[in-house]
Amino acid sequence: MKKISALFLSVVMLAVLLGGCSRPTLEGIESTGQEEVSSMENSEDSSNFNPTGYPIVNQPITLRIAVNRTVDSDRKSLAEIDYLNDLAKKTNINIEWIEIGPTAWNEKKNLMFVSGDLPDAFLGEGISDMDILTNVQSFIPMNDLIDNYAPNIKECFEKEQELKKVVTSADGQIYSLFRYRGSYFPNTMDTMAINKTWLDTLGLEIPTTTEEYYEVLKKFKEEDPNGNGKADEIPLILYHQMGNATNSEANFFPAFGVYDNTSYSDTIYHLMVKDGNPLFTPAQDGYKEALKYLHRLYKEGLMDPEIFTTSGEAYNAKCQDSEELIGSFTAWTISNSVGFERAEKDFVQLPPLKGPNGDQGWTVVNDMRIGRNMFEITSSNKYPEATMRWIDEWYSQDMSIQTFYGPYDVMTEKNEDGTVIAHEPPEELTYGMWRWGNCPADSAPYACFPEFEDILTPAKQQMDRDVFQKAVEPYLQKEIYPNVMFSLEQMNTLKKIMPDINSYEEMMRAKFISEGNIDEQWEEYLNQLNKLGLSEAMNIFIDAYNNYME
Repeated sequence: MKKISALFLSVVMLAVLLGGCSRPTLEGIESTGQEEVSSMENSEDSSNFNPTGYPIVNQPITLRIAVNRTVDSDRKSLAEIDYLNDLAKKTNINIEWIEIGPTAWNEKKNLMFVSGDLPDAFLGEGISDMDILTNVQSFIPMNDLIDNYAPNIKECFEKEQELKKVVTSADGQIYSLFRYRGSYFPNTMDTMAINKTWLDTLGLEIPTTTEEYYEVLKKFKEEDPNGNGKADEIPLILYHQMGNATNSEANFFPAFGVYDNTSYSDTIYHLMVKDGNPLFTPAQDGYKEALKYLHRLYKEGLMDPEIFTTSGEAYNAKCQDSEELIGSFTAWTISNSVGFERAEKDFVQLPPLKGPNGDQGWTVVNDMRIGRNMFEITSSNKYPEATMRWIDEWYSQDMSIQTFYGPYDVMTEKNEDGTVIAHEPPEELTYGMWRWGNCPADSAPYACFPEFEDILTPAKQQMDRDVFQKAVEPYLQKEIYPNVMFSLEQMNTLKKIMPDINSYEEMMRAKFISEGNIDEQWEEYLNQLNKLGLSEAMNIFIDAYNNYME
């Protein structure tokens, strides 16, 4: 069996290599996209399709849609979700859901492209910019389809112009659709918390500056605020994860005038904008000063020394230890780290700290609220117009609310006056487990606009996070590197350069914080970044930014 598997793998890899030599890409195609749509229109029986009204088709059709989704005892198949089945009845469009778990997704997705055995569409998180750029003829451009058959999507573009910019490729075509989390959802990654019980025990005020914060951490370390007679307090606990700002030291950077955009895209992890100019955050003087401050905390034992080596399980165990060890931390919500009881009893949100030069801010993550690649129509689809009308339904208010906040009569309740109230999850489930189990949640196309807050009352966890978000809004980063779309040539260059730059930056960040000697090594560090291709990468980032901002 091993020999057969190895032979099969070799054949597949050869097919990929040969396909890579001949498969058309976005760089080599100028205007074939819309002709593809026209040819697709000829394949759809016009007598069966209704451009307006319902059903969308007179005689039922079936679409095969691939989804990156785990189905198990805690998570329903999309075929079991009532409001999606109601959509099938309304439209006469049945869906054969091809649900593939995350561990097998990339392999099976790549085989689809290599073999040409494509579904009619992909839905949710799973298709990347690179997938589209390197397999452009496998996707149908949607520009004309949206203009002709998608009034909800067109209305979204009119209400929030950023949505259209985010999904428009370098060739001007739209190959994928968006997700918009604009109501009761943050555009920041974290909340900073401090132990108010310890502050009160020691007679201390909530710190407002980095220096005051340092002095508080020293008191937490030296004066036994948990009262157990042991020197076991951890004044500050952080958990560094590459590309993830949650629980991260990056939350201290704005106090030194820099922002670390740890977005979902590994090509633009560390970009910020100042006075209209894109910058690589880890090459800025403010970044150096931030690391010097963090090294001071590390050296004096005010920070958990396992910041770069801990696991999520170990981090949570310390945060929730019965001895109550933790003085301060950053997290998605306070309860995420210490649990609901201690979050209510002991901790308060710490406002953004003011740095030594008066800088005070909070980082915005560019793709937290608006994301792309949530729905793509493939060239195998015989019914592109009907498919566009079907997916346009997902952007209606009712569908968007049920997709993001949960189905009516299960997770939410819609009242006669149009208001919607979200239920709390069962005691044995977290809100996230309950939500992902009953709806597509974040991995889907929908548009929840800020005005939905006028009619919607969310669950407690979302409401708590919104309270944290509103507290930092006066300090939010003003200039943000947007979620740009690169060309294939640009993306290929960045994929060669940025992994080495990001790996080197990660290594040196850990070294600078734990060992110090930052001033002595700074010039050598900058020189090495340039040797790895930072200048070439920045030219691409600047060009893409300027094109986006036009």
